[in-house]
Amino acid sequence: MTPRFICSVAARDRDEPLFATASTVRRWLLVEVHGAWGHDAVADSQLGSHAPAVWRAAMRRQGIRVIAIRRDLGDGPADTGAGIRLVHMRSGRPGEQVPVAQRIVVADLRHVVEATESIVGGGDPDGRWERDDSAYVLVCTNGRHDSCCATEGRPLMRHLRTSRWSESVWECSHIGGDRFAGNIVLLPLGLYFGRCTPADADALLSSMEDRRIDLTKFRGRSTFSLLEQAAEHFVRAARGLEGMDAVLAARTVDKGIIELDLAGDTTVRVVVGRRAMAAPTPLTCKGRDGQSYPEYDLRDLTDV
Repeated sequence: MTPRFICSVAARDRDEPLFATASTVRRWLLVEVHGAWGHDAVADSQLGSHAPAVWRAAMRRQGIRVIAIRRDLGDGPADTGAGIRLVHMRSGRPGEQVPVAQRIVVADLRHVVEATESIVGGGDPDGRWERDDSAYVLVCTNGRHDSCCATEGRPLMRHLRTSRWSESVWECSHIGGDRFAGNIVLLPLGLYFGRCTPADADALLSSMEDRRIDLTKFRGRSTFSLLEQAAEHFVRAARGLEGMDAVLAARTVDKGIIELDLAGDTTVRVVVGRRAMAAPTPLTCKGRDGQSYPEYDLRDLTDV
């Protein structure tokens, strides 16, 4: 019998780099959705009948990534007597904007579209939403999107639900990069981490409490382009920069040329090369053959 193809194993076997693989997202809407999630956890869930295609398209036009979240690991119904949590976030780009999160609790999923009218219209949440200073640790467990997300994400979620970070932990729907499961996203900062095991998660979150970034698991920050993510990785790796605030700003000055402002009043210019690598296997468990993925190399790094 032919062994089942597992995309996360294949990506590790070909030693595909983790860095510069974070989805590019600056705005998020987290919606608490209990019960089963399908391939598209927004459309194929209990939320689907209350979130029409026109609403989902409007969110995409506004650059807002809608993510389903839940506390439990089961696919069955949960007690929703406390209402449904919605969280709107702007992940701050270093040097430009401080991350901002606002929250509202609605009675049930029927009220999601109405509660988000001002957001869909291009504005900020209305006066009913309140500031949310919580940290959100999202673990992708959307197995019906890709089985690796469940295989790697569910043990990670079970471990974190009994850890000292349990109040911050939510399982979430697809966030990009199935082949890098188990995936963790820290919001509202927009920091992506991949290939995380339960043991890795403890070390990773402890580092974050100390405002340090574990480069070995760091996929990148969602507010940077992929080339900017690569530039940040190369600078951190070359100069041993672990501090979360070591990189203060980034800007693309030309094709493949990125300038980063660093703590200590230093600016560096990074020249990043990009090439398409033919993948010998599909990139996802249900993907097609003949795909490619980007790979980046450092061509120059100098102080400005």
